[in-house]
Amino acid sequence: MQHKTLKLSALAVLVAGATGANAAVYRVVEVVPSTETQNAIDSRDYYNEVDKSELSRRLGFYGQGITASNVNEANPEDSDNCFKGINCNVNNYSVFGESRFGSDGINYRDEVPFILDNLQRINDVRRLENYCNSYLGPNTCQDWARTQFYGQGYDTNSLSNRIGFGGLVREYEAWTDNYFSNATAVVENLDQDNQADELNTLVEVSTFADDESTYSASSALGQIVDSEKHKTTNSVINGKGAVDLSEDGSGELTEYILGISSGAYFTDGSRNARQFNKRGFVNLVSSGNPEDKFALAPVEGDKLTETAGQSLAWDAVEYNGQLLVVGSASYDRSNFSDSDNKVPDDYNSGDPVFSDSAFRNCPTSFTEGLDSFYGTKECQLSVFANDGVFWSLKDGSSGNVAAKLLAENNLNTLDPDENDRSFQASARAIELVNNQPVVVGYTTDRYDNDYYAMRASVWELTGDINGETPPFTRKLIPGLELERSSDRVLTYTLATDINANNIVVGVAKNFRAENRSYAERMFVYDNNTGDNAQYLDSSKSNLFFTGSNGYPAAINNNNQIVGRLDAESVNQVNGRFRRQRGFTYIMEPIPGSNTLNEEEKAYFLDDLTNGGQYSDEANKYRIFEATGINDAGVISATAYKCEDGYDDFSKESFCQGGEPDVERIVAVKLIPIDENAEVAPKIEPRPTAESSVERQGASLGMLALGFLGLLGFRRRK
Repeated sequence: MQHKTLKLSALAVLVAGATGANAAVYRVVEVVPSTETQNAIDSRDYYNEVDKSELSRRLGFYGQGITASNVNEANPEDSDNCFKGINCNVNNYSVFGESRFGSDGINYRDEVPFILDNLQRINDVRRLENYCNSYLGPNTCQDWARTQFYGQGYDTNSLSNRIGFGGLVREYEAWTDNYFSNATAVVENLDQDNQADELNTLVEVSTFADDESTYSASSALGQIVDSEKHKTTNSVINGKGAVDLSEDGSGELTEYILGISSGAYFTDGSRNARQFNKRGFVNLVSSGNPEDKFALAPVEGDKLTETAGQSLAWDAVEYNGQLLVVGSASYDRSNFSDSDNKVPDDYNSGDPVFSDSAFRNCPTSFTEGLDSFYGTKECQLSVFANDGVFWSLKDGSSGNVAAKLLAENNLNTLDPDENDRSFQASARAIELVNNQPVVVGYTTDRYDNDYYAMRASVWELTGDINGETPPFTRKLIPGLELERSSDRVLTYTLATDINANNIVVGVAKNFRAENRSYAERMFVYDNNTGDNAQYLDSSKSNLFFTGSNGYPAAINNNNQIVGRLDAESVNQVNGRFRRQRGFTYIMEPIPGSNTLNEEEKAYFLDDLTNGGQYSDEANKYRIFEATGINDAGVISATAYKCEDGYDDFSKESFCQGGEPDVERIVAVKLIPIDENAEVAPKIEPRPTAESSVERQGASLGMLALGFLGLLGFRRRK
């Protein structure tokens, strides 16, 4: 449980009182994989077509979040505070996320592609390119789409060579060509009982999906492909913590890890198939007990949905002696008749070929028996309607845990006008506000009896969490309407996080270009007042320029936000992808000082790591995405790393003159520097290269250019 007293951010206090000393505000600490984990991932089998010598070089590690800091409810001033050097043991805060070799094709964390696609049609290279042209806009959309589909490093001269790393085409070809894992869940090991050879390193996490016995359709699927050298599941972690699940409330803590895994592939000797595309998971372990691994099942009711449907676990809190996990889950089948949209087309030589009629018969095949369903390649493309759900895990929980709807859904599963769009909703974050759980995410709304669209929403508890009926009431966040005077202005809106002060953050995607960008605008919503959401724009900071793209990944209980933000204002529509960097925004006013402008409350994190004794070390990193922040002020992030340091300290600096293949992607922590340190912290912005215009500089390096295809505008809680 987090302390709920609204207070001035420690960072705001620190920077407001900063002296002329030369020191950074944060130091950068890389979280490296353990030797065992690095070797295990590197040594696994991968596709024969790729250059095996590139595996280790291409392996990147991504920090998705950071565990909570200690909060002293009785005496809040004794709570962990790294800015003030109070109880700040940075080795107690664990980074979690995943490793990747290449592009994911469709984001492992999205219910449907890129949030907006409730038609569920973005499934081949042409539709990926159409999405890019229509909603992103640069003149490099063909390369972006091919990178997503054929993998990073694909052969530009012969698409059928399949030398790319990752890529959506690998899933489509798994039926005949097998499949190899692209993403592996990892977590920073903080176990002080010497359970691992190396502490404070990233270690691999296994899930229920790696165990053949956990699949309900295993007899129809055949024998699991996975072995020590061959892994077929893609897994990512979204949360980690510790809760008291004991029946007597004794205080004995159970550790949990939650996230999302794909199903493993099975073979019957002639084909490879998997039971489902995505499933949420929870791993629980208490002192002295073996680890329990739970599959988070879809909503019970429709047998096809229960068996082949998907689920995604996003966040959790302890409430009334149980772990409440929130996310999304399939509750009904989508439209199998709409094969023109749902079935990928083959546009290039060697692309997989699918049958529209076979796809339309998949529900019928399921009723005839699992052997028929999982014996048909097209049924691997099955699509579903998804809603916001929760799972409840208590002491003594076992087996698969069925999802429960958060709230009543009064819309049809399919859009009544066309029957092609399906209802989609997701719970992305949960927090205890005044000891009651509040959930945020997005839901489907119907506009003008004409179209289904996704809108940011809040779910508040109004019933019995253990009752038979959905216990939450859902409301749409005001001030984010998709239309203005019947004119479409927003494509979708999404709430990404909430803190114990009932402050919600999220994004709203512009329907039309603004300042040569289809901007993803950030907003803040005070759920206490119910007033309209407020955009983070130039009235808050000049970093939030008109048309800038941003993503607020997390907000802590000091109302400090972290995420990613455009670091330049070059034309994106008919231009190129903009370079993005991790940022932080302090919501409270900063008292006047000689050092900072009172209105300047947003900062690129690279500017907060510059200067002082850690400056040379920090110059090895450029932070492109901040993903989590706890109340002690420790930030999780993902960065580009130049092993010998970037060529200079400027924002636009290259790594060794821009040579390819010299940057890596690494997970990092940003540790606040104690204001009582011998040299007091001070914000010292990185210089801008003389040949560049501020916020319109050159791209960072070759990896920064190529990685935009791999990133694919990832959406993260």
